[in-house]
Amino acid sequence: MHISRRDALRAGISSMACYSTLATTPNWISKSAFALDDSGDDDRIIIILQQAGGNDGLNTVIPYTDQGYRELRPQLGVPLGKQLTLDSQNGFHPQLRRLAKRFVDKGQIGIIQNVGYDNPNFSHFSSMDYYEFGKVPGETAATAGWMARYFDSHCAGQGQANPLAITAAGIPRVPDSFKGISGYTPPAISKTHTYALRTDADGDARLAAIHAANSIATDNPDLDFLQRSENQTEASVKDLQTAAARLTLVPERNYSDDTLGRGLKLISQIIRAGFNTRIFYASQGGYDTHGQQVKLSDPLNSGQHPPLLAAFDRSVDAFLTEMELSGNIDRVLIMTFSEFGRRVKENGAGARRGTDHGAANCFFVMGGGVRGGVYGGQPDLDNLEKGNLRYRIDFRSVYSKVIEDWLGGQATSVFDQAVYDRVIKPQLPDLACFTSDASVQG
Repeated sequence: MHISRRDALRAGISSMACYSTLATTPNWISKSAFALDDSGDDDRIIIILQQAGGNDGLNTVIPYTDQGYRELRPQLGVPLGKQLTLDSQNGFHPQLRRLAKRFVDKGQIGIIQNVGYDNPNFSHFSSMDYYEFGKVPGETAATAGWMARYFDSHCAGQGQANPLAITAAGIPRVPDSFKGISGYTPPAISKTHTYALRTDADGDARLAAIHAANSIATDNPDLDFLQRSENQTEASVKDLQTAAARLTLVPERNYSDDTLGRGLKLISQIIRAGFNTRIFYASQGGYDTHGQQVKLSDPLNSGQHPPLLAAFDRSVDAFLTEMELSGNIDRVLIMTFSEFGRRVKENGAGARRGTDHGAANCFFVMGGGVRGGVYGGQPDLDNLEKGNLRYRIDFRSVYSKVIEDWLGGQATSVFDQAVYDRVIKPQLPDLACFTSDASVQG
């Protein structure tokens, strides 16, 4: 009887509850992992950091000299003089004290203002799709995430199997930006202690059978697929446990006890363990601050938004400190994004006061290779569009800058040539946020 690859996996591997806090079969078991080729700088690392829910960029990077900011946000706005001054126009929220120090003292942080896209959508789900897939309203939908398209186009094909080649850390699901890679789906590792081979019911017998089948020399493509899948899964467990054994170089409490802190701590461990993972994803949720954005009795420290910024500040600084201490700071880039910003004018009254879904927002790029500063211009609070900030920088231009000048790839392998020529390429000179910009011509 012919056994298909799908049947073999269903009969054999599906009985093993492994690699997931949800105790489900991993969907990333694959025939072969891909290795990045030599077309780019394969020593460099990118961490995509999601601020989920729609971070309030105007209360993160404060345009403290703009009187309109305080007029439109009389209760929520950071009072003049309370911001952590970065330059003559901008300051960080007081909860970002560690990152403010990095900006001023080390120049390791670039702020890209006014990032968005045309005809913005205010739905979390739709807007997140645009940012994850790299397509905007009116364009043909993509079937693979923007980073998946990059990965597929800059690979060596059947290279050295690497099950952690592209990894989501601290979260239980694979992000859409990673979905659609040919022949490989990355792992989402929520917690290291639950990422292990486990068996239930008759799983021990099935696992033993798989191990036995794995020792057989074969030219059968179905058995060959099963063998390589099993090898790859076991190798990933061993690799992860090796990484998890790395002690932190800063007190563990420096990382916040949330998805972001756990994710960045794990990423640091994987990097410091020496594994060849070049693309990571981490996430912090909770930024949908329609109400109770701050507590009016203590607006700079309490409520929903200030504690999120405090956790962001702690964890990112702890990670960057570990990269400095381990000699990896110049290899690592963190790029943040959020599905949209918040409306400029505060809403509600009293304790229910907050901000609704908005449009343009700020991105951060952070690391040793960053040319610190503010890019993309100042938010124009006198020229709003239906109460929202107008975007100036298409978010795909930021992605393209990372692809071309950080990863050494070609943005046109990810985005359509027409979009690149019309939208992206004209904006790239305004985003000179890396210390050595060597753009690849699209």
